Amino acid sequence: MQNINKTTKKEWIIWAACIIVPLLLFLIPTSEQFSAQIRLFLVLSFMAILMFAFEIVPQAVPAIVLPIAYVLFGLAPSSVVFSAWAGYIPWMMLGGLVLASVLQSTGLLTRIAYWCIIKTGGSYMGILIGLAFTGIIGNLLAPGKVVIPMAALTYGICMALNLGKSKASAGIMLGGAVSALLPQQFIYNPTNIALTVGIGEPVTGKIDVSWWDYFYLNLPALFFVFVVVIAIAIMCKPKDAFSEKEYFVKEYQKLGKVSMAEIKTMLVCCGLFAFLLTSKWHGLEVGWGFALFPCLFFLPGIKVGKPEDLTSINFSFVLFITACLAIGNTASELGVGQLIADWAIPFIEGKSLFFTFGLTWCIIVLSNFVLTPLAIMACLSLPMAQIALNLGIDPLAIYFLMTNAYDQVLFPYEYALYLIFFSFGLIRMKDFVSIMGVKMVLNFLFCMLVMVPFWMVIGLI
Repeated sequence: MQNINKTTKKEWIIWAACIIVPLLLFLIPTSEQFSAQIRLFLVLSFMAILMFAFEIVPQAVPAIVLPIAYVLFGLAPSSVVFSAWAGYIPWMMLGGLVLASVLQSTGLLTRIAYWCIIKTGGSYMGILIGLAFTGIIGNLLAPGKVVIPMAALTYGICMALNLGKSKASAGIMLGGAVSALLPQQFIYNPTNIALTVGIGEPVTGKIDVSWWDYFYLNLPALFFVFVVVIAIAIMCKPKDAFSEKEYFVKEYQKLGKVSMAEIKTMLVCCGLFAFLLTSKWHGLEVGWGFALFPCLFFLPGIKVGKPEDLTSINFSFVLFITACLAIGNTASELGVGQLIADWAIPFIEGKSLFFTFGLTWCIIVLSNFVLTPLAIMACLSLPMAQIALNLGIDPLAIYFLMTNAYDQVLFPYEYALYLIFFSFGLIRMKDFVSIMGVKMVLNFLFCMLVMVPFWMVIGLI
């Protein structure tokens, strides 16, 4: 019987890389600006980030060890390192996971998707546009939490239509992926903008971003969703005539009448949505709404949540989020953001805004090849904010650009959420690269020709 606990040769190599490569940073001489403490911080952080990236151990392990290491090595006091737990972000993430679990178990998103596809005609183009509307509606009800339900939905559509492993399947699967992810560029959610702003707060101070602020400041991104799905539809449309409206009508009819569980789920989601919309009036931090409203699913009279909706939650993700915040807090305590800003400013100072934003976009996209988007937030949010402040640019503009850039990938391994869609086995690698490559080019043009001028016109930059 094979010993499943035995460490393989490949794992030993990865372990060696995760430890030895960061240790090479000790070869860099210290100076008045680059202190021994900063160097040790970079070594420890780089080790943890590599472990996150290679997934050589469960995510929770480095997430627990890293903040403790900061404290034990005296890099920052525990009140600074673990201060994230006193804020709303980890609790917001936890509530979001509960919300996603209940949304998936009730099947509400499937009903919305079939309805949207029927209304958009059921052609190949219609399916993708219907998925775009589904992603937008889904993110309004459960911000940032529709990826897994959308992956299962698009896989089911491809299998039902007998598309197999083909370009047509790649278009539907990746059309679903961008429909689930791109609305996060303009719909406030607890995963990207809240975390990015939270990591940067040690240098920027408290920044309040309401639902309306985020929507208004990124309004053109709403149209970009449709630009991308239409481009995918044109690239991947089957040569033969394609119309499956009748299939979706039948599947929608099979769902029967809207169940009471779906109605209750919708009401709770609408309550959360109303809470987010009215944040400027009630003055409460929107993150606490994400934490509290999912708990309503388990109350008498509602009771659509099940015990397994809690036990199935990936709590290690919450630990990972707090570890990212600990990196930012400790970096700020040591002055790492200012150090990086002092190094970068001479290369950017005096250049146009378009050069600054274009270079920032390229840095984040290139970072995606070696870091996950969450790791990019953890490592670069604070120094990017410091650079923005030094240049007199509103950090929010840099944050918004980052959320665009770290969504750009060429290979599935770069972003776990795209990897989920790829792992269903219906997307050929060449199709993934070509579709995502077109999306990347479109996003760069969109950011430089639409978003940056828009931010200039409205006075953000």
